[in-house]
Amino acid sequence: MADYTLHVPSIRGVTTAEPNVPYEEDDFPMDDIADIDDYFLLSTSGIPPESFEDLLLPVAHLDQRLSLPLLEKALDDVETLDDLDSETRAETIEMLHDLSECFPNDIRE
Repeated sequence: MADYTLHVPSIRGVTTAEPNVPYEEDDFPMDDIADIDDYFLLSTSGIPPESFEDLLLPVAHLDQRLSLPLLEKALDDVETLDDLDSETRAETIEMLHDLSECFPNDIRE
């Protein structure tokens, strides 16, 4: 079982726009992996991660706006991580629900 680290992303607003994913490391406006991890919820090598490939479940656009479509995708994708322990899975799902509360109710329904 992989050792996943849950990370609270830094966000600067919200959007319902669909981003272009999957992200590549060169897509980000910064070079420091410690800054890039702010767009993702999970890492397989801690925070800051050892490499870009360790980052999972993107939830923000490149301008750091929280993305409702990415949250919805992350909620689906977290269920496909077979090696994610049940406690981290539950915490990740709870964080996704908490982050979705950044959006007005009429958008989330």
